Amino acid sequence: MIAFALALLAQASTPSPAPVQAPNAKEIFAKHCTLCHGADGRAQTKKGKQYEAADFTSQKWQSTTPDEEIADSIANGVPKTKMQAFAKKLSKEEIQALIPYLRAFGKK
Repeated sequence: MIAFALALLAQASTPSPAPVQAPNAKEIFAKHCTLCHGADGRAQTKKGKQYEAADFTSQKWQSTTPDEEIADSIANGVPKTKMQAFAKKLSKEEIQALIPYLRAFGKK
């Protein structure tokens, strides 16, 4: 009887896991980054100019800033600047989602 029950359980379909939502980089950027970097990534906001924030549309920034540095800067902040650390506010997946979003500013 137990063997029969185990056989039935083995054949029972397990529910598929809930789909994982990919982080929405646009929303993350709007919430955490636009105050300094602006919605257009140019850092021409009052705070962006005051803090000399990075202009993500700059071809120089795009070509000299590796993805690993972007992730590290978001997670840990940038020493001797006003760029704060977001590791306690954003997940690793959210930080990684921001990289291609920032790269897209260089293609405009």
